[in-house]
Amino acid sequence: MDDSEKVKLDHQRNKSEIVNLVKEMFRLEKWGDEQFRVELLDLVTKDEKLVKDVIAQIKKEKGIE
Repeated sequence: MDDSEKVKLDHQRNKSEIVNLVKEMFRLEKWGDEQFRVELLDLVTKDEKLVKDVIAQIKKEKGIE
């Protein structure tokens, strides 16, 4: 697996974690609960970094940067 595939896979896994957490929040009727809010914010912040990593890796492979 090359680097771009790895960072894309990490991004996909993180998106799945976000979806699962939101489903859990609704299932437990804990939407807005501080603990879940913090967890969700952490995952979203992580996802923003992963998206930047994916873009950087693709640019690197294409020789753009």
